[in-house]
Amino acid sequence: MTGLALSFICGIIAFKLKAFFPISVTALCLALLVLLILKGHKTRGRILLIAAFFLSGFFYSSLRIGDFSNMGLPEKEVSVMGDVINAPEITDEKARFTLNNVYIQGQQIPGSIRLYAEPELTEGLLPSYGDTIEGIARLNEPAAFHNMGLYSHDPKKDGITAAGRLKHFKIASRGKGALAALYKKREELGRIIEQSLSAENASFHKAIILGLQAGISHKMRDAFNATGLAHILSISGTHFALLAFILFSIIRLSVKLLPLRALSRLTIYVTPTEAAIILTFPVLVLYAVISGGSIPTIRSFIMVSIYMLAVLLGRKDDWLNSISVAALIILLYQTQALFNLSFQLSFIAVLSIGYALEGRKDRAKSTEPRAQTKGQNIFKKAADTIKTSLLMTTAATIGTAPIIVYFFYQFSLISPVANLIVTPLVCFLILPLGFFSVFSALIFHINPMPFSSLIDSLTGLSFYLVKIISMTPYASLNLHKPSVIIIIFYFLSLAFFVRSASWRRALPFILIVSIYILTPSLSNKDSLNITFLDVRQGDAAVVRLPDKKTMLIDGGSEIYDAGRRVIAPFLWSNGIKGIDYLVLTHPHPDHYGGLLYIMDSFKVSEVWLNGREVSGAEGFFKKVKDKEIPIRLLKRGDLLEGNGYKVYALHPYNEFYAGSQRGEFSNQNSDSLVLKIESGNASALFTGDIEAEAEGNLIHLGKWLKSDILKVPHHGGRTSSSEGFLRAVNPKLAIISAGKNNSFKHPHIEAVKRYEQLGIRLLRTDIDGALTLTFRDNSYEIKTYWDSTFKEALDWKDEVRNLRLLF
Repeated sequence: MTGLALSFICGIIAFKLKAFFPISVTALCLALLVLLILKGHKTRGRILLIAAFFLSGFFYSSLRIGDFSNMGLPEKEVSVMGDVINAPEITDEKARFTLNNVYIQGQQIPGSIRLYAEPELTEGLLPSYGDTIEGIARLNEPAAFHNMGLYSHDPKKDGITAAGRLKHFKIASRGKGALAALYKKREELGRIIEQSLSAENASFHKAIILGLQAGISHKMRDAFNATGLAHILSISGTHFALLAFILFSIIRLSVKLLPLRALSRLTIYVTPTEAAIILTFPVLVLYAVISGGSIPTIRSFIMVSIYMLAVLLGRKDDWLNSISVAALIILLYQTQALFNLSFQLSFIAVLSIGYALEGRKDRAKSTEPRAQTKGQNIFKKAADTIKTSLLMTTAATIGTAPIIVYFFYQFSLISPVANLIVTPLVCFLILPLGFFSVFSALIFHINPMPFSSLIDSLTGLSFYLVKIISMTPYASLNLHKPSVIIIIFYFLSLAFFVRSASWRRALPFILIVSIYILTPSLSNKDSLNITFLDVRQGDAAVVRLPDKKTMLIDGGSEIYDAGRRVIAPFLWSNGIKGIDYLVLTHPHPDHYGGLLYIMDSFKVSEVWLNGREVSGAEGFFKKVKDKEIPIRLLKRGDLLEGNGYKVYALHPYNEFYAGSQRGEFSNQNSDSLVLKIESGNASALFTGDIEAEAEGNLIHLGKWLKSDILKVPHHGGRTSSSEGFLRAVNPKLAIISAGKNNSFKHPHIEAVKRYEQLGIRLLRTDIDGALTLTFRDNSYEIKTYWDSTFKEALDWKDEVRNLRLLF
């Protein structure tokens, strides 16, 4: 079964990659077929079966894929109608729910839409699963961040074709049927937990019992990630299997405690074990549905079900066959789940643990047991339990490491120890206690749920332990992003380690890890490199100077969590551990918002400011003060000179006052720091949000203003980029940092026309994604986000280009 599942998976992968690597995929498939024929000439029937599963995966993928591009959504408020397909959750004080069977202006559209509603709209009117709602909303195409080398979840991959905020809505009809009833019970369970526990503890229990994760705070998630305990914050396979075991044990014990006469009559037909399995199974089905049916839950449910079936049939269950069947069932339902991070982590972790335990069992068989006293036997069992736990967590950590580092740039060194301490507390005490308490409260109408004080205390203890462990020096390492080729050879070296009995079996693994560690030192970083990041509506640019120092100019908005979701991951993925110069052009939220997280996560040597403080930015200045970061107030004429570069401060100066008729906000924009970075004969001008008044003042600088690259002022706003200023700068390339479909309509069409009329090339983060400029030999090279992604291979040159991206 394992070979057939692997063939089906390879078929799905081949379909996914055929557009980008047609020659390579065809050649690899033919090579594998020849290898199978040469190796298994006596089992042609099996070869045909493997080929059939491969082709099934390939062609089945083509039937299951959906294209939701170019929806052409109206740029106005529209009427929407659809059915709620998930349990609504409250995030950032807004209700979030997803609709299917959607009609916009009476016209049905493919896919689903995600809607947000303010608290006043949903007070007493929060829809439930299966409800049909009608309302008015302004919809936009769901946007992911487009930054080279960074993972950003694209809602379109989940079938979300549009997202928007409801102006008002009504529930046209309530959901009916068993599924709607179950989801209503799920919501009721969530309310019971909220009313019984403290807010933070309630969000934790809603996540681990009901799969509702919206309430998990960033702070809590960061601590669990750093300690390698992130799997606890969801209904993992471990949770589900443990609850299945507890339910099974309770039911089997209850059966055995039946009166002797009843037990004797029952055992004529089934054993207590078989009776427990029959009674446990429907409970597990209900819980799998009511908990949201996540991939780890479904995987665990299938594996537990196969084990139960094997017991009922009197056959021995094979863990590898069970996981293969689970993978096949999930992929038959949704082939794209293979490329889902949850699917990959769940199955790789189970495979890693399974092979590790299998190897330990084989070694134990080859060792003769020694005679021991009763006390020694108890001690040995306890030691074996600890060893097994450490082995399982270490195996899962090593197995999932390249995936975790590839997507999150983090590796937890303390994970095995943290799992040994916290996981038993959560899985064997807090989870069962919370599970049975909340379901008891639901069934017997108890409010608050039983043992709520005890559950609060134990949960608080687990959080305290996680916090302490996460503060351990070097508990977690932030690492650069590995290439796809490195990941492939990593898993091949692990497979060799598992399959080989040679003492040299660890050498390939050590070699691959060594190459990965040395990769950053092999790259050329002696040139000026500037990356304008896609932080949606805001500014953020990472400047890597020729002397290997790092400058960060602005940090995007806190609304989009730019620091956590874009800037920090970009720095980590490129092996950057600290920031030498953190520059805030002016203290507006779309420029300083993401810097708060950056100051918490990186060592910042110096902060550059324009010397102006404005209302609303107190949090930023307090953070700088609390972190005791040295401040440099720049003014016109200041110069930083390094090896191979110069940084000039051109604006503002102490006596400057914009005096804009558009008000104080415009004056604050015009107070922005203007920096010119020069390397060789090429230069880049950073202008913050200056408007026409500041531009007019700068024109008089003449040759000092001229630059090859211009960061377009104020996101391309109408009141900036005056013709005189553009002529004075005379750039060859201008870069606009703006968010797709932003409410300010940036860049303004009038500003764009001024660039076009002067023949200045424009690139935009909302269209081109992040942009990287590398200065070399008195010129510069430009790469957009799309240059870092695969494109359809129309000839062999395109395929070679795509292959290079794997390294």
